[in-house]
Amino acid sequence: MQWKLPLAGFLSSEIDDAAALIREANQELFGLAKDVNLLIMAMAQEALNTVHTSSMDEEAVLVRLLMRAAGFYQGALLMAERGMYVECRAMARSVIEVSLAVAAMDGDKDKFMQMLRDDHLKSRRNRYQTLFGHSKDPEARQALKVAMDQLEASLKLMSPKAVAALGSLESSYFTYQVLSDDAGHVSASSLDHFIEPQEGRKYWSYKVGAGAPDEVGLSLSYCLYGAIPVAVGIANLLKLDQFASQVQELVERFERLSPKYSI
Repeated sequence: MQWKLPLAGFLSSEIDDAAALIREANQELFGLAKDVNLLIMAMAQEALNTVHTSSMDEEAVLVRLLMRAAGFYQGALLMAERGMYVECRAMARSVIEVSLAVAAMDGDKDKFMQMLRDDHLKSRRNRYQTLFGHSKDPEARQALKVAMDQLEASLKLMSPKAVAALGSLESSYFTYQVLSDDAGHVSASSLDHFIEPQEGRKYWSYKVGAGAPDEVGLSLSYCLYGAIPVAVGIANLLKLDQFASQVQELVERFERLSPKYSI
C-alpha cells in the first residue's frame, strides 16, 4: 500500500476545510470548552489588573499558574479542532499538572512554595552539572564547579506526584499518569495511536490523519478535566467572587457531559 500524505500534514488546507466538521462532530464539548476558555481569560484579565506584588508572592504565582493553564488549554483546543487528538492530550496533561499545583496552593501552600523554589535551584544545578560533564575547557569547568558548589546538592526537583499529594486533587494524578503514557512520553502506548491493529495485532496498518470523533471528544474531556479545577481553585484563592456563578454553571455542564467519556 502506498500512502499519500497531505503536503504539510496537519497544517495543510485540507485540515483547514475539515475543522468545521471536526467541531460539529463534538459540538456540545467544543461549546463547553470555548465557554471555559472565555471564563479563564476573563479571570486572567481581572487578576492581571488587581494582583501587583513580588513575583514569588503567592498571589502572583497563582496568576502565573492561571496564565500557564490558559496557554496550554488554548493550544490543546487548537489541536483538537484540527483532529490532532494525541497532541491535544499531551497539552491537556500540562493543564492537569497546573490543576495539581493550584490544588496544592489551596492545601499545603507553604510546602508547595518551598518545592517551587527548590526545584528552580536544583534545575539550575543540574544544568551546571551537565555542562561540567561535557566541557573540556579547564577554566569553564572551574567556573561551573564554583557555581555548583553554591547550590546544595540535596535540593530536589518537584514531582507532579508530590505536588498532587499536597492538595485535594491527589486522585487526579492517576489521569496525569495515564496521559503521560498515552501521549506525553515516547512509549509503546503513545506509538500505538499511529497503527490500526487487527486480529489481536496479528495484522496492522499505519494510522494517519485526524482522529475519529470519539477520540477527539475524549481529548477535549481531558482538557476540561484540567481546566475546570484551575478555574474553581483560582476563583477561590484570589477571591474572584464575581465569577462564582459562571464557574458553578460550567462545573454542572461538565458533570452532565463527563459520564459519556471514560476518564
